[in-house]
Amino acid sequence: MKRIALFAIVSVATFSLIFGCSKSSGDPGEAMVKHMTAMIKIIKDNKDDCDKIVKELEGYSTKNKVEIQKIVKTGKEMEAKMSEKDKEEYAAKMMKKMEPIIKDSMAVMMEISQKCPEHSAKISAAMGDFK
Repeated sequence: MKRIALFAIVSVATFSLIFGCSKSSGDPGEAMVKHMTAMIKIIKDNKDDCDKIVKELEGYSTKNKVEIQKIVKTGKEMEAKMSEKDKEEYAAKMMKKMEPIIKDSMAVMMEISQKCPEHSAKISAAMGDFK
């Protein structure tokens, strides 16, 4: 159960950053959706091989680390400039876009946490660049 909660916390932390981003060109929220979708796909595509999930996620994270960190920084800077109303509107828009991804990722994460309990820390660490 702790592992499921850990995966949920990582997902929520990731999505909370997305909800604070703005609507300008180069939208960091859209970029984060792209990366989250890619990482969930890696997990789904390799769900029968726990070691491969970790290896592929670590590879993706390493390859995209600089871009993800830039997106996170841009999102935080943009959030600081937004009014509360803009934040709420954007959060609603992103939540609508993220809803199917959240549902899909939670189901996959629950399955993986049961299949790969000894890999949960490594999976969480590989997805940790979204903080």
